[in-house]
Formats: sequence, structure tokens, C-alpha cells
Amino acid sequence: MDKTILVVEVTKYSDGTKIYLIKKHADTLDKATEYLVALKNLNDSERITYELFNRFGQFEVETIEVANDNK
Repeated sequence: MDKTILVVEVTKYSDGTKIYLIKKHADTLDKATEYLVALKNLNDSERITYELFNRFGQFEVETIEVANDNK
């Protein structure tokens, strides 16, 4: 099954319009999430957000946590 996840930049304007721009596509949720976190950390604009989408629609991700297997 083809599993492509898109990292999408959403720009919201004062008149209510939104512009969607695909920034990256990934084969796994881990790769997409890693890129999403990097974009969110570098973002300094209040009108730009980043979201994950798959073929069914937008992901609802409450929190993103990094798992560390090194004990």
C-alpha cells in the first residue's frame, strides 16, 4: 500500500484566505514528523503553520515526542 505523508505549510491571511504549500513528502510518519518539528522550530511567523496530511486528510497530532532507546 502506498503510504505518502505530506508536510504542508499553511499561510493564513487577514482576510481569512489560506494558502497551502507542500514542503516535503515522506514514506514514513517518523520522517515526516522529524521534518515537521524542524520547520516548527525555525518558524517565526504567527500566520504560518505546518500540518501533516495523508491521502485521507489532515493528521490530528496533539503532541510530538522523541523516543530515546538509549538507556
